[in-house]
Amino acid sequence: MKNISYTIKRMIISALVLALTTSGCAQTAGNTPGAAGNAPESENETAGPDEQGAEQAAGEKAEAAGDTGIPEIMPAEKAEASGDGKTDVSGAHETLPLKELFADDFKMGVAVQAIDHWNDPTAEIGNPDKEELIKREFNSMTFGNEWKPAYNFDSTSPTLYKTDPAAEELLTWAKKNGIPVRGHTLVWHSQCNPNIFAKDFKAVSNGSPTTDWNAKLDPDCLVDSSTLVKRLRTYIRGVMEYTYSAGFADTVYAFDVINEASEEKNADGLRESYYYQIIGPDFLYYCFLFAREAELDYAKEYAALYGLDAETDDLSSIMPKLFYNDYNEWFPARSAAIRRFISEDVYNEDQKLIKSDAIAKDGDGTIAGDGLIDGIGMQGHLDDTQNIDQYIRALHAYSEIVDEVHITELDVGETASGDFAEQKQAAFVNEFFRRLLKAKEEGAKLTSVTWWGLTDDASWRRGANPLLYHGDLSEKPAYEALQLAARGEEYDASNPPSLRDSSDMIFDFEPKMVDGTLTNHKPEDLGFYSRGSGHQSALRFVNDDNHTEGAPIGRCLKVTREESDATVRLDISRFIGETINISIWVKTADSAVTLGVSGDSDTVLSTTAQTGDWVEIKGACRLNEGLQSASLFIETDGNSDILVDDVYVTTGN
Repeated sequence: MKNISYTIKRMIISALVLALTTSGCAQTAGNTPGAAGNAPESENETAGPDEQGAEQAAGEKAEAAGDTGIPEIMPAEKAEASGDGKTDVSGAHETLPLKELFADDFKMGVAVQAIDHWNDPTAEIGNPDKEELIKREFNSMTFGNEWKPAYNFDSTSPTLYKTDPAAEELLTWAKKNGIPVRGHTLVWHSQCNPNIFAKDFKAVSNGSPTTDWNAKLDPDCLVDSSTLVKRLRTYIRGVMEYTYSAGFADTVYAFDVINEASEEKNADGLRESYYYQIIGPDFLYYCFLFAREAELDYAKEYAALYGLDAETDDLSSIMPKLFYNDYNEWFPARSAAIRRFISEDVYNEDQKLIKSDAIAKDGDGTIAGDGLIDGIGMQGHLDDTQNIDQYIRALHAYSEIVDEVHITELDVGETASGDFAEQKQAAFVNEFFRRLLKAKEEGAKLTSVTWWGLTDDASWRRGANPLLYHGDLSEKPAYEALQLAARGEEYDASNPPSLRDSSDMIFDFEPKMVDGTLTNHKPEDLGFYSRGSGHQSALRFVNDDNHTEGAPIGRCLKVTREESDATVRLDISRFIGETINISIWVKTADSAVTLGVSGDSDTVLSTTAQTGDWVEIKGACRLNEGLQSASLFIETDGNSDILVDDVYVTTGN
């Protein structure tokens, strides 16, 4: 459809909305059949947490509103959790530090960064007040960035490893204060110096040298498989030897050996990283084997440094547990892929791939069967509408194949508006932890839970406010919700404020003249926020493309992203109790775009084929009065940037 004038466009859209309302159709003619909501990382897996209907009964509550055919977005029915009823937040019980509150259940950890790393004033270590809070509340630490390969790989070192000063600062602080550390991470396709893949350690992209880990490398610069395997072994052993020789092996209790290697849309469930492209799936096995060999070797070599006898003493206290770590790990397809390549895929039958004394004598050639892995890390980047049933099922499934499960990067994004946003988050956190405790009673092997940050203002999901503390270190309601959860008590969220301002939403993103002054809004001022569980998008207004011809400036909303789960949402909570009709114009290089509504779960309204030009996506639904918040979301089947313009959300019968 060609662009048309600004005024005429509004008249036509009004007519279209009226026609849509009259017909009562939630999915418009011409849309591709079914829902192509994307799982993060381009896996056509989810705009909602239930594989778009495969497990709909567990979480998705869209029901027909009367006989109109328009879906009704219903509040979720809560599953049974530990506890015996609601409790008000009265302070009748003593408030305990989180590490004491859950001492009998699992470690309670926090991700930190050093101010010295990037001179970030919101970082934790180097801020005395934050340090005191961490020492009081937590008994596990993970470094947000400082120990990742990008900052510790050194091609000039014989070990290919040189400790980042900020990583050493954090390790020293943790050891001094008696806080165990999760090492994050040995091998990752992202935040990885691309020189490790290149001949002479000189990565080239489009003929030019590069250190960008997102760059597409020129094929003729890449090393062969055997060279990269040797480099992996050298780097992993370099990290491990430093850990032991510097006296930190009794502080580091776990290592994420590999981070985010899955991509379930591929037949073998693996991401096509350069590790994969050069070595193949075997790189997974090599990494775990090299890590296991290293700790066995160095535990003996450096035992005396820790007051142990290498021949007679149990060395397990200086042997970190080895983990595979991933995000969106609760989605059924991704969970199945991870469990398959960890416990079912045979890499080294009869040690034909590689021989090692570190391999279990009765090994079967799989990573788990050969005794090379101890646990699975479930990152846990959630929001307060997440399907908890699905998460718990994944927790139990992982517990069947490994000895331990850690939740490694927990945060819970707020989806409601105003003051009630924190209340809704708190209610979710309370239920989530009560369900975790119940799962442990049922046999789940959860031994550590780490919050991915301390305060909202320093979170990587800034704007979603997903953590336990405000920027001034005051506790959010979610903190009190944890206190109640540990006692098996439900958090009784206050009633949501009246949100019944159901006037139409019409956004063309043009600056408006108010009292003689040109106003420039930010996306969040209009209710647009980044949406994603494993990654976040960047939202900004641009004027290099737009949908409506004749607009004063010609702006649209640009959603910049690198991964497919990083998308955009629009808060529509003010329409709760109403039937709404939606029309949005979208442009993307991906082949399909999905429109949906998130209430207490996600519901897809329509999926529309893309042409590379502006395409209208439409849908309709009723937001049940029992909902506490609601958002529209837009997703695609890839990870290309998304342009959004001319957004219409109107009420109708």
